[in-house]
Amino acid sequence: MRRAGRAEYRTVWTPERIAALTRDVAIVVIGGIILGLFAAAATTYYVVAAMAVAAIISLIVWQFEIVLVIYALAAFVPWGRTPDIAVGGSGVGKGLYVSEALLAFLLAIWFVKYLFRALPANRIRSGFHIPLALYLAYGVLNVIHSFIFWDPHVNRMYQYPHVNAVELGFRFLSAGAFIMMATTIEHEKWLRWTTLMLCLPGLYNLANALAGGIVPVSAPWWPLLTFLPVCYCWAIVLDARTSVAKKLGAAVVIGAAFFQILVRSVGWVSGWFGLFTGLAAVTYGRSRKAFFILASLAAISVIIFWPFFYEHVIVASKEEGDYDRFALMKGAWLYATHFPLGVGMGNYRTYNSFHYGVEWGTTAYTSAHGTYAQHLSEMGIPGLVLFLAILVSGGRWMLSKYRELEPGLSKTYLLAAFGQLVGISCTAFIGDYIIPTYHNGGLVTFCATVYSWLIWGLAVAHVRMSQVAVSSKG
Repeated sequence: MRRAGRAEYRTVWTPERIAALTRDVAIVVIGGIILGLFAAAATTYYVVAAMAVAAIISLIVWQFEIVLVIYALAAFVPWGRTPDIAVGGSGVGKGLYVSEALLAFLLAIWFVKYLFRALPANRIRSGFHIPLALYLAYGVLNVIHSFIFWDPHVNRMYQYPHVNAVELGFRFLSAGAFIMMATTIEHEKWLRWTTLMLCLPGLYNLANALAGGIVPVSAPWWPLLTFLPVCYCWAIVLDARTSVAKKLGAAVVIGAAFFQILVRSVGWVSGWFGLFTGLAAVTYGRSRKAFFILASLAAISVIIFWPFFYEHVIVASKEEGDYDRFALMKGAWLYATHFPLGVGMGNYRTYNSFHYGVEWGTTAYTSAHGTYAQHLSEMGIPGLVLFLAILVSGGRWMLSKYRELEPGLSKTYLLAAFGQLVGISCTAFIGDYIIPTYHNGGLVTFCATVYSWLIWGLAVAHVRMSQVAVSSKG
């Protein structure tokens, strides 16, 4: 009886079952062979990249917003460099980093979701959208124009099409980061998490700098990343409805930023200049009376501490050659008047280092070292006007929506994002801090510049989600 009972549970190996098992074994064996061949033929980078892509896809299938949160938290680290994709005039190869490669991958997924109507339906139009679309369209025209109407004084052997492509890619990736952030988030939980993650890189880099850089991981131009969290803290301090404990915590963050960026690193003007103008914008948005009072106090402080500023800013900047930016600005205007549509994105080094910089005596630098000077040189007056339209129209839109929103996270964030926009726009006069430049380390510094576009896109998401909340209540 016992043997008969065991026989009842034996597997019956039918021809169909044998065929199914054989198929499964074949799939595993073939998959192993393919993986082995790929690992043997490809570099370690591509093997790891393939594994990372598989992991990211699994996260996207689960929840797309969580990948946005991860990107917002980790994009500032210049890691995961690909093998060389471009070799400019320096002869040194350069590759993409995770900030660019992962963003391009996410945008491809976003586009598929858009085609299949899988994105939130309640999309809105902001003050950024139309100027940004015109700016991108003009950018394509600018590159094509530079190929057709090449200046005969400049040798074409110094033209590098892949650099033109990378420069155009910077713009499309930045715009894509903005659009993706503005249209993807559809849950209040992920809106809050993304807001926090956009603030953490700046706070982490600030804390690490205060500690003497004990962690060997930092963002390029990291003070730029502090503009949002410090402006957010300042908005908390100015809010009469905020508790005393929160105000004290926010004041500590602001004081730490002042100490590190103004006192310790006063020689890097871009950091404290952008931070101060951002805080001034937040103050103006909250109260014009407070703005004029603080502006007066700031002017008095500069007068009192003028010897300190003179020694560590005026004299130090002159000794380090920072005054060359005035010559670069003059050169940018000469480029705009001689080439109304610009010399073409990515061509500044070719034109300036090998002909016009020497002829005009405006230095032979490989980049204009300023967002606006670079735009004026490479994209001409139309390109600069369209770029400024993005900043002005977007900033006005954020300020108007801030005044319409009810008190809460979204209202505070919008004011902080407005301050960040004003701060980064002001300091962009002396650095390419909004759109990076290939010949000034752009493939690395994109890790920092992309945050402005993420921040502005999240501001649109805050307004969109707030409108959804209001309509659901109604």
